[in-house]
Amino acid sequence: MKSLPPTASVLALVQAIERHGSNAPAALAFRSALRRAGMEADAVGGYQALDELLFAVTDADPERADARMLIIRAAWEGLLPGSG
Repeated sequence: MKSLPPTASVLALVQAIERHGSNAPAALAFRSALRRAGMEADAVGGYQALDELLFAVTDADPERADARMLIIRAAWEGLLPGSG
């Protein structure tokens, strides 16, 4: 049975994108990994699993929540309702 990607690994990917800037080559690779993590979460638990990870990451640092929400929504476009 598959399990959700760990919140810590999703958070680490988001933090890496923040560090490098969204258009840097390294950030594109991290965004691809973040996309795969979203696809894994979706396969395991659908929207509820994606939502759980999304809010765990944004709640980790409320001051960065909006920016992190944008990063995740961009990476998970088409997976989250209303995102594509």
